[in-house]
Amino acid sequence: MAREFRLPELAESVVEGEIVRWLVAEGDHVEQDQPVVEVMTDKVTVELPSPYAGVLQKQLVAEGAVVPVHEPIALFADAGDAAAAPEPSLQAAEERSIVEPGGAVEEDDGASLSLFTPSPEAETGVTVQVRAAPAPAAAAPPAARGPYGRVLAVPAARRLARELAVDIEQVAGSGPNGRIRVDDVRAHAQAASAPSAPTASRPPARYLTPEGYAELEERIPLRGMRRAISNQMLASHLQTVRTLHVDEADVSALVALRKRLKPIAEARGVKLSYLPFIMKAVAAGLEAFPQLNASLDEEKGEIVRKHYVNLGMAVATEAGLTVPVVKDVPGRTILELAEEVNRLAAAARDGKLTPDDVRGGTFSITNIGSLGGLFSFPIINVPEAAILGVHSIKRRPVVLDDDSIVARDMLYLSLSFDHRLVDGAEGALFTGRVIELLETPEAMMLDL
Repeated sequence: MAREFRLPELAESVVEGEIVRWLVAEGDHVEQDQPVVEVMTDKVTVELPSPYAGVLQKQLVAEGAVVPVHEPIALFADAGDAAAAPEPSLQAAEERSIVEPGGAVEEDDGASLSLFTPSPEAETGVTVQVRAAPAPAAAAPPAARGPYGRVLAVPAARRLARELAVDIEQVAGSGPNGRIRVDDVRAHAQAASAPSAPTASRPPARYLTPEGYAELEERIPLRGMRRAISNQMLASHLQTVRTLHVDEADVSALVALRKRLKPIAEARGVKLSYLPFIMKAVAAGLEAFPQLNASLDEEKGEIVRKHYVNLGMAVATEAGLTVPVVKDVPGRTILELAEEVNRLAAAARDGKLTPDDVRGGTFSITNIGSLGGLFSFPIINVPEAAILGVHSIKRRPVVLDDDSIVARDMLYLSLSFDHRLVDGAEGALFTGRVIELLETPEAMMLDL
């Protein structure tokens, strides 16, 4: 008897998901809780486990399709029900892997983030799997495979391969035990798209026809993480009235305080950045100006004020931007916040964020200081009311009250808020409160 597998609710307010990649083929036997499909929402990307042990009878949704929550996406049959299970295709049979004796395959270890530096981790031995069918003499060497026949690749590499329309089966892995890294996918794509040597028959670009220009263009399907980001940005544009407020803070005292506390934190095994201090200051500002810690329920015509502070932190990964959430910021110490920031950064790096890691945010912080620039106009993470952009700390000359000019550590802050919920005065006063705490960071320590 066939049993339906329906798309579950993966996070609050998520109503649909994109079928990114089927991990097993029709007709394959699966164990209960074995990953069978990778699904992406605007919140998180997850591999869904099979709710049954048996045979994947039919994939009801193609890769790249977007389906509503609770819609059937696959049919399963009992392993003994041979009539219900279709014969596997020749291609599926050829791609069955032979597992060499050895240990279990480790999980993908992920790729580096642009805003967080991962800590090196030791690699353990990996069981190598090869195809049963002999490859042609000119074909690429067989890729290393995991326990369910998947090519070994970090999650960020898989996502990049989809973005670039690269067949990951054809990519040679340079990582430990043949694991495919992001750089491997990028190098493969560049090699495949390298233009051939110019010939005398091709006219200069200024003389090309529209058709000639089309031959020099590359079209990449809008799928996966990039489509999720696109949808979220469009929703922010259409559903908010964005206004920008920019101010600066003299964080010389904060720089000195972190310098003193950093070795103490390292002795306790914690990497201490500026972000936990900024989160503490933002939480205090939100408690003083709760209108910024709110959202608008347009359907009911109600403003929803949140009497809790969960801060989203925008993290740039190789595959795109994601926003994990640090819960209960006022109730955590600076070191506890640092530990949670590091944990979420590592989970984002490894592609292992859970639905709970990205739900419940009330306000967001985007730290783009390492990328340069003076300030920006951050995009609000709807349905939140505001987002704070944190920029580079730079030493600049400052005129003091006694007219002396000194070098100070200065920080630009960009507050983007929804003017339907937050007035300009509230935005300025909130930013001022945050600046006051960042300029006198010892005040934040009184509550620890």
